[in-house]
Amino acid sequence: MYPRGEATATGYSVAYVDSFIHHGGSDDRGMSYFVYQKSFDEGIVPSNWKEANVSPIFKKGKRTDAENYRPVSLTCVPCKVMESIVRDFLLAFLEGQDILSKFQHGFTKGRSCLTNLLETLETWTRLLDDGYGIDVIYLDYKKAFDTVSHEKLREKLRPYRITGKMLEWITEFLQNRIMRVGVHGSFSEWVAVLSGIPRGQC
Repeated sequence: MYPRGEATATGYSVAYVDSFIHHGGSDDRGMSYFVYQKSFDEGIVPSNWKEANVSPIFKKGKRTDAENYRPVSLTCVPCKVMESIVRDFLLAFLEGQDILSKFQHGFTKGRSCLTNLLETLETWTRLLDDGYGIDVIYLDYKKAFDTVSHEKLREKLRPYRITGKMLEWITEFLQNRIMRVGVHGSFSEWVAVLSGIPRGQC
């Protein structure tokens, strides 16, 4: 199953990896294989995979201010598994083609905010030792994850040769999503998700 990125003239191609699922009994593996493969091949995402219960996680400040909470989207387990499969192969493809910048630390294996900070401090220290001054400008995009345009995101993927079935699946994954907020067992009404991407705790 499962998409594996390969560089081709026509863009993002798909190879099938039959031995991907190693856990569970043979029946479990077969059923999981069938569901995920069918979802990817046909570009179909079950409606319950598009539902998210949003749990507000307090950051800092006044607890009565909604702006001081980070929304964490809780989706069903099969959806999370499929997301992980797609993410892993997309990252492998982007890294294999040297598409990602060497300065990219977020959402990449073996890198994090900490590695970003360590490299930055090393650079600053070297410059100071060489007698240079340093001016730093910090930028923070407010609600960056919540305001991502689905259409613009799809158009951003095309130049990186992410097309075909992969792009079709991502497009379907983003369409017709709904969410509700849950606090202590009480839930809001379902509302349509018109922009943004699901945000888990990872």
